[in-house]
Amino acid sequence: MCGVDVDLEDGGSADEEKEEEFWVGDAVKMLPPPVAHSDGSAWGGRRGACGSVACGAVLVLWNLCVVSAGALLLALVFCVVLLPAALLLYAGFLCHSRVLDAPAAICRYLDDNSCSALIILGFVMMSPLVVLAAAVFCGLLRKFRLLLFLQPLSRARYRGRLLDWVGRVQAWV
Repeated sequence: MCGVDVDLEDGGSADEEKEEEFWVGDAVKMLPPPVAHSDGSAWGGRRGACGSVACGAVLVLWNLCVVSAGALLLALVFCVVLLPAALLLYAGFLCHSRVLDAPAAICRYLDDNSCSALIILGFVMMSPLVVLAAAVFCGLLRKFRLLLFLQPLSRARYRGRLLDWVGRVQAWV
Protein backbone atom coordinates (compact mmCIF):
# COMPACT_ATOMS: atom_id res chain seq x y z
CA MET A 1 0.00 0.00 0.00
CA CYS A 2 2.32 2.73 -1.29
CA GLY A 3 5.21 1.83 1.00
CA VAL A 4 3.24 2.19 4.25
CA ASP A 5 3.32 -0.70 6.66
CA VAL A 6 -0.04 -1.33 8.27
CA ASP A 7 -0.59 -3.73 11.12
CA LEU A 8 -4.28 -4.56 11.09
CA GLU A 9 -4.17 -6.53 14.34
CA ASP A 10 -2.89 -3.58 16.38
CA GLY A 11 -5.71 -1.66 18.00
CA GLY A 12 -3.93 1.75 17.97
CA SER A 13 -5.76 4.85 16.86
CA ALA A 14 -4.66 7.34 14.21
CA ASP A 15 -4.05 10.05 16.85
CA GLU A 16 -1.53 7.86 18.67
CA GLU A 17 0.31 7.21 15.40
CA LYS A 18 0.55 10.94 14.71
CA GLU A 19 1.97 11.56 18.19
CA GLU A 20 4.43 8.67 17.90
CA GLU A 21 6.00 9.89 14.67
CA PHE A 22 7.38 12.95 16.47
CA TRP A 23 8.93 10.84 19.23
CA VAL A 24 12.38 9.44 18.55
CA GLY A 25 12.78 7.32 21.63
CA ASP A 26 10.88 6.73 24.82
CA ALA A 27 11.37 10.23 26.19
CA VAL A 28 12.90 12.40 23.43
CA LYS A 29 10.74 14.60 21.24
CA MET A 30 12.13 16.03 17.98
CA LEU A 31 12.11 19.80 17.79
CA PRO A 32 12.52 22.01 14.76
CA PRO A 33 16.00 23.50 14.29
CA PRO A 34 16.62 26.77 16.13
CA VAL A 35 16.28 30.05 14.29
CA ALA A 36 19.64 31.56 13.37
CA HIS A 37 20.94 34.58 15.25
CA SER A 38 19.07 37.11 13.20
CA ASP A 39 16.10 39.39 13.29
CA GLY A 40 13.62 36.60 13.71
CA SER A 41 13.80 34.61 10.49
CA ALA A 42 15.90 31.66 9.44
CA TRP A 43 17.27 33.56 6.42
CA GLY A 44 18.45 36.57 8.38
CA GLY A 45 17.12 40.07 8.71
CA ARG A 46 15.57 41.82 5.77
CA ARG A 47 17.50 44.54 3.96
CA GLY A 48 16.11 47.96 3.34
CA ALA A 49 14.77 48.98 -0.07
CA CYS A 50 17.99 50.65 -1.24
CA GLY A 51 20.17 47.83 0.07
CA SER A 52 17.95 45.27 -1.60
CA VAL A 53 18.15 47.07 -4.95
CA ALA A 54 21.94 47.49 -4.68
CA CYS A 55 22.48 43.84 -3.75
CA GLY A 56 20.12 42.81 -6.53
CA ALA A 57 22.21 44.80 -9.04
CA VAL A 58 25.39 43.17 -7.73
CA LEU A 59 23.83 39.71 -8.08
CA VAL A 60 22.65 40.47 -11.62
CA LEU A 61 26.16 41.60 -12.59
CA TRP A 62 27.66 38.53 -10.94
CA ASN A 63 25.28 36.21 -12.79
CA LEU A 64 26.01 37.98 -16.08
CA CYS A 65 29.74 37.45 -15.51
CA VAL A 66 29.17 33.75 -14.81
CA VAL A 67 27.00 33.35 -17.91
CA SER A 68 29.54 35.19 -20.07
CA ALA A 69 32.32 32.93 -18.71
CA GLY A 70 30.19 29.92 -19.67
CA ALA A 71 29.59 31.34 -23.16
CA LEU A 72 33.32 32.01 -23.55
CA LEU A 73 34.10 28.43 -22.51
CA LEU A 74 31.47 27.16 -24.97
CA ALA A 75 32.96 29.18 -27.84
CA LEU A 76 36.50 28.10 -26.98
CA VAL A 77 35.64 24.39 -26.81
CA PHE A 78 33.63 24.41 -30.03
CA CYS A 79 36.32 26.36 -31.90
CA VAL A 80 39.07 23.97 -30.83
CA VAL A 81 37.11 20.78 -31.46
CA LEU A 82 35.60 21.86 -34.80
CA LEU A 83 38.86 23.28 -36.17
CA PRO A 84 39.80 20.20 -38.29
CA ALA A 85 36.43 20.14 -40.06
CA ALA A 86 36.55 23.90 -40.57
CA LEU A 87 40.01 23.69 -42.13
CA LEU A 88 38.89 20.95 -44.54
CA LEU A 89 35.87 22.99 -45.57
CA TYR A 90 37.96 26.12 -45.97
CA ALA A 91 40.53 24.41 -48.20
CA GLY A 92 37.82 22.70 -50.27
CA PHE A 93 35.82 25.86 -50.89
CA LEU A 94 38.94 27.98 -51.38
CA CYS A 95 40.39 25.88 -54.19
CA HIS A 96 37.26 24.65 -56.02
CA SER A 97 37.01 26.22 -59.47
CA ARG A 98 33.25 26.89 -59.23
CA VAL A 99 33.42 28.55 -55.79
CA LEU A 100 36.48 30.76 -55.22
CA ASP A 101 39.34 29.36 -57.31
CA ALA A 102 41.89 31.33 -55.29
CA PRO A 103 45.57 31.45 -56.29
CA ALA A 104 46.71 30.02 -52.93
CA ALA A 105 49.75 27.75 -52.68
CA ILE A 106 47.71 24.75 -51.57
CA CYS A 107 45.45 25.02 -54.61
CA ARG A 108 48.29 23.95 -56.92
CA TYR A 109 48.06 20.46 -55.43
CA LEU A 110 44.25 20.16 -55.47
CA ASP A 111 41.98 19.67 -58.46
CA ASP A 112 38.17 19.98 -58.42
CA ASN A 113 37.64 16.32 -57.47
CA SER A 114 39.94 16.54 -54.45
CA CYS A 115 38.31 19.84 -53.42
CA SER A 116 34.90 18.16 -53.59
CA ALA A 117 36.26 15.30 -51.47
CA LEU A 118 37.56 17.80 -48.89
CA ILE A 119 34.18 19.53 -48.75
CA ILE A 120 32.32 16.23 -48.31
CA LEU A 121 34.79 15.00 -45.69
CA GLY A 122 34.48 18.29 -43.79
CA PHE A 123 30.70 18.05 -43.62
CA VAL A 124 30.80 14.34 -42.69
CA MET A 125 33.26 15.04 -39.88
CA MET A 126 31.15 17.92 -38.57
CA SER A 127 28.38 15.81 -36.95
CA PRO A 128 30.51 13.64 -34.64
CA LEU A 129 32.73 16.59 -33.77
CA VAL A 130 29.71 18.65 -32.69
CA VAL A 131 28.66 15.80 -30.39
CA LEU A 132 32.21 15.52 -29.07
CA ALA A 133 32.39 19.28 -28.46
CA ALA A 134 29.10 19.23 -26.57
CA ALA A 135 30.30 16.33 -24.41
CA VAL A 136 33.59 18.09 -23.66
CA PHE A 137 31.74 21.30 -22.79
CA CYS A 138 29.37 19.49 -20.42
CA GLY A 139 32.31 17.71 -18.80
CA LEU A 140 34.11 21.01 -18.25
CA LEU A 141 30.96 22.57 -16.80
CA ARG A 142 30.76 19.74 -14.29
CA LYS A 143 34.47 19.81 -13.51
CA PHE A 144 34.59 23.56 -12.92
CA ARG A 145 31.09 23.59 -11.32
CA LEU A 146 30.38 26.76 -13.24
CA LEU A 147 26.60 26.60 -12.88
CA LEU A 148 26.89 26.51 -9.08
CA PHE A 149 28.19 30.07 -9.16
CA LEU A 150 24.81 31.38 -10.33
CA GLN A 151 23.10 33.06 -7.38
CA PRO A 152 19.34 33.51 -6.96
CA LEU A 153 18.10 37.08 -6.74
CA SER A 154 16.18 36.27 -3.56
CA ARG A 155 19.48 36.61 -1.64
CA ALA A 156 19.29 40.36 -2.16
CA ARG A 157 16.35 40.63 0.26
CA TYR A 158 18.05 39.23 3.35
CA ARG A 159 21.19 40.11 5.27
CA GLY A 160 24.02 37.64 5.48
CA ARG A 161 26.47 36.26 2.99
CA LEU A 162 25.57 37.62 -0.41
CA LEU A 163 27.61 35.18 -2.48
CA ASP A 164 27.38 31.76 -0.90
CA TRP A 165 27.98 28.37 -2.47
CA VAL A 166 27.01 24.93 -1.36
CA GLY A 167 30.06 22.80 -0.67
CA ARG A 168 28.61 19.42 -1.61
CA VAL A 169 25.93 19.11 -4.26
CA GLN A 170 24.27 15.95 -5.43
CA ALA A 171 22.10 16.06 -8.53
CA TRP A 172 20.21 13.31 -10.26
CA VAL A 173 20.78 13.61 -13.97
